[in-house]
Amino acid sequence: MVQVAAANAAQFCYLEAHCKPAFTEAAQAVTGRLVSVTFKAPDAVDALGDGTPADTLDPGGPTLLNPDFTLDAFVPGPGNQLAGSAAAAVAGQPGLVYNPFLVYGARGTGKTHLLQSIVRAVADRSTNGQCRYVPCRTFIDDAIRDLEDGRARELRERYERVALLAVDDVHLLAGRGRSQEAFFHVLNALLASQGQVVLSADRLPSEIPDLEARLATRMTAGLTAALNVPCLETRMAILRNKAGHLAIDLPEEVVRLIAERFDANVRELADALVRVDTLSEFESSPITPELTVRALQLDLSAHRTKSKQDHAVN
Repeated sequence: MVQVAAANAAQFCYLEAHCKPAFTEAAQAVTGRLVSVTFKAPDAVDALGDGTPADTLDPGGPTLLNPDFTLDAFVPGPGNQLAGSAAAAVAGQPGLVYNPFLVYGARGTGKTHLLQSIVRAVADRSTNGQCRYVPCRTFIDDAIRDLEDGRARELRERYERVALLAVDDVHLLAGRGRSQEAFFHVLNALLASQGQVVLSADRLPSEIPDLEARLATRMTAGLTAALNVPCLETRMAILRNKAGHLAIDLPEEVVRLIAERFDANVRELADALVRVDTLSEFESSPITPELTVRALQLDLSAHRTKSKQDHAVN
């Protein structure tokens, strides 16, 4: 087995998501043997990114929060300002304001970032119970298993006895009657005990097909905030913020180059930055527009032509 150490959390996440086949093929070509490749996260990457044990965060088992997902690292812009401000308020007074708090938006607009940053902020200082962050898929799997085994009470106790519950991608409950029923009771129990509930979805609950009306109404009984695709200026600010956090020297021309090319969501920006930084480290070369083009397989001449046209218009 070959183990590759990542320089930082963002690089680890990108390598895990995109690079395992390529690294495995290269390792087998070099060694002439059937070897596997794994990536090693930085030592600081744990449940809370700072050495805090996982069970302090999640009584149901270890949960890996991205240490880069903090409230300070969330870059505000016209499309997400309400959601960001509300998240800070919820983290400051969990259970007392905006409960439940639901954010919705397309893939990669920052929903998971906000949910995990709230969990982290509350868990860092909480003395009144534990915090639990789960993808909705995990809740569904737990519900199916426990309900089939006749352990509905255990399921509810696992999710109700927390100070804060954050569930990502609740739109996955669509069409799952028994899971919706279980989640409705968990939601009611937590709100009755002033436990904070934070949710995310890809659209408004009222627009999710095959979601019970009573559950959709309960989810939106507090505050609902949209996360829209960030504008160019916000994307550039996000890149500067991420580059600064990772100690990456990113020229302004490269910031604009990446921000103009990847305009769909924040996740693409982060992946692009890691790709550029990884190639820069591999070649021991500074980050330039030319290196960026090779890393992202872009047409630099087309980019420069577009930029000149944009500046001429402005």
